[in-house]
Amino acid sequence: MILVILLILFIAILGAPLFAIIAVMALINFSTSGSSILVVPQELARLVDTELLYSIPLFTFAGYLLAGSNASRRLVRFTKAAIGWMPGGLPIVTLTTCAVFTAFTGASGVTIVALGAFLLPALISEKYNERFSYGLITTSGSIGLLFPPSLPIILFGVIAGASIDKLFVAGIVPGLLILVIYSVYAMGFSVKNKIETTKFSLTELKESFFEIKWEIPLPILLFGGVYSGFMAVSDAAAFTALYVFVVEIFVLKDIKIKRVPKIMKESMVLVGAILIIISCSSAATNYIIDQEIPKHLFNVIKTFITNKWMFLIVLNIFLLITGSFLELFASLVILVPLIIPIAKEYNINMIHLGVIFLANLEIGFLLPPFGLNLLISSLRFKRPVVSFFRPALRFLILSLIALIMITYIPEMSIWFIDKPSVVGQWDHTDEEGNMDRFVIKSGGVYFRKKGSLIDIMMADAVPGKYEVKKDIITFEGYDGGTYKFEIYNDGEKILLENIDNPEEKLFYKNQLAPPLETKKGMLMGYWTNGRNSLDFHFNGEVDWVIGCPPAGRAAAWE
Repeated sequence: MILVILLILFIAILGAPLFAIIAVMALINFSTSGSSILVVPQELARLVDTELLYSIPLFTFAGYLLAGSNASRRLVRFTKAAIGWMPGGLPIVTLTTCAVFTAFTGASGVTIVALGAFLLPALISEKYNERFSYGLITTSGSIGLLFPPSLPIILFGVIAGASIDKLFVAGIVPGLLILVIYSVYAMGFSVKNKIETTKFSLTELKESFFEIKWEIPLPILLFGGVYSGFMAVSDAAAFTALYVFVVEIFVLKDIKIKRVPKIMKESMVLVGAILIIISCSSAATNYIIDQEIPKHLFNVIKTFITNKWMFLIVLNIFLLITGSFLELFASLVILVPLIIPIAKEYNINMIHLGVIFLANLEIGFLLPPFGLNLLISSLRFKRPVVSFFRPALRFLILSLIALIMITYIPEMSIWFIDKPSVVGQWDHTDEEGNMDRFVIKSGGVYFRKKGSLIDIMMADAVPGKYEVKKDIITFEGYDGGTYKFEIYNDGEKILLENIDNPEEKLFYKNQLAPPLETKKGMLMGYWTNGRNSLDFHFNGEVDWVIGCPPAGRAAAWE
């Protein structure tokens, strides 16, 4: 086995593509574990059925079209006319333009190469020193990774099985936080160094707006369509690609028709690389899950890492280190499947985890000696890579401040997500097969059964009352008690810790799929105004009685 590992490392050093290394490792692992190696080609085939798969090539193609047009110059001119008159105006223009450009192209390298050529001379011409200018350009390259429709957001959603719609919304506030922190620093730098501001020109604003009038509606239509429910993410990808294609080629005529095949080829080469890496990594992920590697890791680390906050500290350090030398897509496909099961055990929301993951990758691009943005800036501006370490340092410190806030204020990422409800059917089965079942409804009513499976099936549930205060729930009635509770993984399970006996900590699994959110959970129960009544059931039905006591009728309820 050691010889096999050494052989794989030797092949990697020789420059073998990442997907080949991952696939070979998966084949060897399944073979040595006695499992069929057919799992690997099956995962390659299964990728075709992945939802939202075709949104990746469409968004990528649209990004490459924008990169090949003059959209970046128009965007710089418009933002400079709109906010260039402020202290630190041009740096803020740089940050804003790069954020938008990276969000649509999905690659910090493209942003540095495409925009650095004319933004760097502009910064220096306005008396910003080289250190600040190089640091700003290098940092700005990855600032848009958290903004939709960033390709890394989509990839995280596909790999993690998380909602891409929710990830799109979740990244906006943290992305704006990073943008604002950088902008405030730029304004302070401008004032401190007494850099002259440009005068506001309404004429220039009108002219620049007229020039970019075709590109400005794109993000508005894209976000509005997705979050109004008019378009799914896959529909939005098709719309974006078509809109950019028509505007840049037929309306503005930035791109000649004869250039389209070349742009398409370049974008699809990237897409092909991404898809084959994802498919090969899915096979490797199956092996990781089959061997319960994350479970074994959790059992090892839970002794030292006793709560989610400590876990997040270790996670950030780990992601920063790996992000400094792993390429973006490699980080996603290798680390996400390994981290997610462990994060669930610490009750980290998957949407919040996605934002933390991408924020760490942004910062990892700035970490010496192998940070991607540092290497790309070195190649683009033909300077030694070490010359970018110090210019990027201050922005790196600001990024770490933002990361701490993003990590430990989860509401910044999941403010729009309704919390899971305590209402549900919660089961705990002990080692002897005995079950404890809570059926909790709204209105302070619960039913409980305890015993063997036959007892659960045959015996009548015992009703009781309950009361919830913050994270404490008190059951009054049959075998009641007071418990501190925590709902895990958006309602998949609940941890009950007996207040009177803290050593009694039990997980109860929710039998409702999908689990109820707070607003929906509030409906579950019996409602009456004295004459009419409604009784909402977990199975999606409602007993509706009009003018009691006539018999009720069942109707579907969503």
